[in-house]
Amino acid sequence: MQQIDSETIKCPNSEHANDVKLICFNESCRVNRFYCIQCLREGCHVSHPQNQQELPMLFEFIEKIEKECNDLIMSLYKKMDLAYQQFHLLIDGLRSKYQKSKQQFLNLNSKQMNSFFAETIQFKSIQQAIDNQIQQSIKEFQNQLQKVTSGLQLAELNYYSISNSYIQMSQELYEKGYQLYQNDKKFEEAIELFDQALIFNSTQQFSSFYFCKADSLRMLSQYNDAIIWADKALEVDPKHRNSLFCKAESLRMLGQYNEAIIWADKAMEVDPKYCNSLSCKAESLMMLSQYNEAIIWADKALEVDPKHCSSLFCKAESLRMLSQYNEAIIWADKALEVDPKHRNSLFCKAESLRMLSQYNEAIIWADKALEVDSKHCSSLFCKGTALTKLKMFKEAMQVIDSSLSINPNYFDSLSAKGFCLQQQDKFEEAIIFYEKAIKIIPNNTWVKNNRANKF
Repeated sequence: MQQIDSETIKCPNSEHANDVKLICFNESCRVNRFYCIQCLREGCHVSHPQNQQELPMLFEFIEKIEKECNDLIMSLYKKMDLAYQQFHLLIDGLRSKYQKSKQQFLNLNSKQMNSFFAETIQFKSIQQAIDNQIQQSIKEFQNQLQKVTSGLQLAELNYYSISNSYIQMSQELYEKGYQLYQNDKKFEEAIELFDQALIFNSTQQFSSFYFCKADSLRMLSQYNDAIIWADKALEVDPKHRNSLFCKAESLRMLGQYNEAIIWADKAMEVDPKYCNSLSCKAESLMMLSQYNEAIIWADKALEVDPKHCSSLFCKAESLRMLSQYNEAIIWADKALEVDPKHRNSLFCKAESLRMLSQYNEAIIWADKALEVDSKHCSSLFCKGTALTKLKMFKEAMQVIDSSLSINPNYFDSLSAKGFCLQQQDKFEEAIIFYEKAIKIIPNNTWVKNNRANKF
């Protein structure tokens, strides 16, 4: 490889001893564009002298093209981002229009129920039309990309091979990043090293590298980015179990529960006993209000690992949602044996105790949850409602107001404040908060009944 750093290039003609002095910028020229004084004497490029420049212009030109190429790449990224945004609008729209849990459906008024049902009856024809249109558009887009790639002869590029020292440097950076990711849990620092490793060797293609970056992003709650890098890992190895789980779990954390189940199932096709994937599916089912199914899959996870905290909580919470409060407490306690500061399990126990009318005990466990997360609205609601039941109205109002200061539209706390005011015979104030709650969930029976009963 020529040493360009010294700005000297040997003449391509092996019979010439001189260095290159001139370069040809003529687009139609077919002879070697780099030539020396002897080449010039022999008549090279004499037909277009206006396109000849001295060697230093080469480096200015290369820098200029590098910048223009980068501008083109950024422009293409922006165009793809716009397409991606439109795609996500479509996905969100489909999910909003056609996916409703049983409880969400029951919260609709009769006109909304009829409209939703009428739309779902036509779903099959709409599904086929959308699928065909998108598939055709993607195929056309892929064909265009293939033509561009072929026209640019990108597959034939082989300007240089990556030096062994760069490959070694990349590997060392990856290993340091892996140490930070796996053992030290320093995910931001790990990502920096993974990115540096790619700079030294951008051609490395192994799924574990991409997975480590994906999972680091997931642990930093950057779920969309995590999915992008998990997809890169799955391009290399479509059956990489951990990357399949990482994508599933990221989708779950984004509230895309049906898609999370699809990818958790793919992970379980590779490893049916992978506890994390089993738990991810269980928790996704729980969030879709499929509590009995959630318990089945949580039990499958607990067969593999009886102390898997997330699965223990999932079972406890599903039991609570099925009004099996004593059973819920038993399983919440099992989760708390594994992790005494597991906030959601602390709340699950507190709320179960409240539903069993054990209000003092409920407050104790809600306080434990709030020690872990002082801004956990559900625990504040639980404590505030328990205080109301104990007729400790002043304390209850303070706690409920704390929840509403964090989330002014939190349905449970709005209805709890209405109830607390109602219990103090402050009917006019109570109606304000009941109506705010009704705007969020219009057909909630409990709120409607309490609103009606205060007159």
